[in-house]
Amino acid sequence: MPKRAGAGTIWPPAKGGIGIHLANMRTHQVECTARTRDVPGFVDLTDDIQRAVTASGISDGQVTIFSPDTTCALVVNERESGLLEDIKRTIGRLNSNGAEQRAGIVGATSVVLPAVEGELRLGTWQRVLLVELGEPSERSVVIQIVGE
Repeated sequence: MPKRAGAGTIWPPAKGGIGIHLANMRTHQVECTARTRDVPGFVDLTDDIQRAVTASGISDGQVTIFSPDTTCALVVNERESGLLEDIKRTIGRLNSNGAEQRAGIVGATSVVLPAVEGELRLGTWQRVLLVELGEPSERSVVIQIVGE
């Protein structure tokens, strides 16, 4: 059974895990704009998110990416042309649904990813993509980093 070792600390860690220490948690939030050009269209947000993590000074924590626009979706996947074409064809088959309904089928309004040692933690080829499902526009994206 874990024991409390101090304010916000749980020790010993679970097998293979690390202890949880919450004494120095900070929050950093930025809002950026993504310009979409096509429907469906993809905007790679990964580099902007990494810049926000770096600017935050937070080394380890969680990064939440949120799109308040109901006609956009967020997807974490490879930015490989064949995959993007497959997603476009799938979206085309969903055209009888409105853009808001397609957004929920294609992706999510938010994703949460880890930040480890100041770096956004993704798989080797993974990227964070904003998918435009409505009409080309400037889209707001909120990036919030919480951690130490």
